[in-house]
Amino acid sequence: MPHFLDSLPFDWTHPAARELCDLLSETYWKPDAVAILAQQAGVPRARINWGQPAYLIWHDLIESARNQNLLRPLLTRIEDGVDAAVAVRLRELTQGPPVVEAPRPPAGAEKWKDPGESGVPERQIFREPSLLDVAFLRRGLELAPAVARLLVTLPTGRFHGTAFHIGDDLLLTNHHVLFGQGPGGAPATSVEAWFGYEKDVHGLHLAHTVVMGLPDTIVGDEVHDWAVVRAAEPLPEGTPAVALDSGAPVAVGDRVYIIQHPSGGAKKVGVHHNLVRHVDDEVVQYWTDTEAGSSGSPVFDERWRLVALHHRWVRRGQGDDREYRNQGIRIERVREDLAAAGMV
Repeated sequence: MPHFLDSLPFDWTHPAARELCDLLSETYWKPDAVAILAQQAGVPRARINWGQPAYLIWHDLIESARNQNLLRPLLTRIEDGVDAAVAVRLRELTQGPPVVEAPRPPAGAEKWKDPGESGVPERQIFREPSLLDVAFLRRGLELAPAVARLLVTLPTGRFHGTAFHIGDDLLLTNHHVLFGQGPGGAPATSVEAWFGYEKDVHGLHLAHTVVMGLPDTIVGDEVHDWAVVRAAEPLPEGTPAVALDSGAPVAVGDRVYIIQHPSGGAKKVGVHHNLVRHVDDEVVQYWTDTEAGSSGSPVFDERWRLVALHHRWVRRGQGDDREYRNQGIRIERVREDLAAAGMV
């Protein structure tokens, strides 16, 4: 099967295509810098609309470069000029089978969860207080090192996701990250956990530590979409553990925060338009942003207590009536399953 980079016309339906465009537009967002790269690779610049947002510029540039058989020279030029961490991610996408988001479980016949109330809450400025103690930032920074990027090898390819340390040498993520799609899937044959894969205040990648997982320790449950793997070696010194038994209540209108590795990139936290829209005994649904690769991330309340394990998005309606929410499995359900499996 040909590599997605070599398809003509360029195959935007391939999962790696969007991730490549995301990576390049995040790395080079100034049109002048992108134009210089195009010139160096020999891609005619007159065919590109340089007045667009960065993502659309890269979309057009990738397509134009491929049409002229210059896409690989362009990517080689880019790889030579970026910092090491971006170069690693670029090679994951362009050399050999691309490393993309772990395959999502099939949607099945899941029912839309109604919010239980009519109307949309007003903006904070009118009804809800928006001030948080500075300790909110401090506690978030204390817990962030527990979250790691996963690089997983399955029989169907290599994929990325997110996991977090829950105690001793145990890492928690989603079943579909470590087992792939479909019932009876084989567990991963290789698991890498990248701790400290993040940027500094200047936007430069920090040095990260890769900790290998033990594939023969993988245990999971497809129904509640969780899986764990034990580390084969010590975690970086000072890595915290996220408590599973906080017993924190969560309700519609609360705000939740997700520390994650979106698109397989540097660690980020979702903090905007992060209202909880539905809660029941099984799931929490919220507007907090995630992206491909955020599967397996911890979902926290405003006191940084764990309330859910993020695993997917859901949709209701069609056309103008469509509404999207992100969704996590209640951490109580995950902990019960872990206890039943003798993992905690």
